[in-house]
Amino acid sequence: MIRWSDALAQCQKSDTAHVLVTVIGTAGSVPRNSGTKMLVTADELFDTIGGGNLELHAVEQARELINEQITGQRLVKYPLAAVLGQCCGGHATLLFESFCQTSQTLWLFGAGHVGSALVKILNELPLNVHWVDTRAEQFPKDIDPAIQCHHPDDPTDVFTQINPNAILLIMTHSHDQDYRICEQALSQQHQGFIGLIGSKTKAARFRHRLRHAGLSQTAIDAIESPVGLSEIGGKRPMEVAVSIAARIIQCYQSNSESLAEKAALSSPDLAEISQQLTRKPDDLN
Repeated sequence: MIRWSDALAQCQKSDTAHVLVTVIGTAGSVPRNSGTKMLVTADELFDTIGGGNLELHAVEQARELINEQITGQRLVKYPLAAVLGQCCGGHATLLFESFCQTSQTLWLFGAGHVGSALVKILNELPLNVHWVDTRAEQFPKDIDPAIQCHHPDDPTDVFTQINPNAILLIMTHSHDQDYRICEQALSQQHQGFIGLIGSKTKAARFRHRLRHAGLSQTAIDAIESPVGLSEIGGKRPMEVAVSIAARIIQCYQSNSESLAEKAALSSPDLAEISQQLTRKPDDLN
């Protein structure tokens, strides 16, 4: 059996939605002690909180959170006899910690001067970075293994792997490739941030072509171009990279604040967790 801790690391690395379920309080006879954990994904279960109806209901609750794409915490009390029909007859309080957006994923198209400068900054940020270029020789030999490199024949081929909420940064060596990536993203109704490098003239031409291709103005307006913070000047690759990185930080910080508001436990829930955890020392499993 794969331990919940190993599965958690795998889920975070692969950006797989998951729910960590923890027994944080018990009374009477229960299948497992406080501190016991299991990890639930959409189609797998790792470790156990004791089996039976308690675990069955917990898995169902966890998968509801995943299906509804809810990131946050939820506290649920289970009377084992009255509600679940388990003969042990005790009470268990479970904490569900749902991570439907485990980390912000970013796809960087282009391994030119700006892309190479930018990836050095992105690698230091809390991002799951994918780097795409059709020219395999463009990637540096000493690149950090955490950066996932792709060199497809056509850059749009990777869209089968892209989460619809991922950040897209488009800066290839070819305007034609840039345009096709933009068109593909909009055609697939991409929901995440889309940034396109270039001048205002390039942006205007792309918008005109996208309208001519039948895409809606609302969809086209989702592309931020030129991408980056205008107040950060300079045209050197690293200066441009800093400007774009600053904009990306704004983007994911804004998303994090929004998620934190949705995920926040109420004061009664926090008080309950505190009471359960201080009632007796945890038997961590």
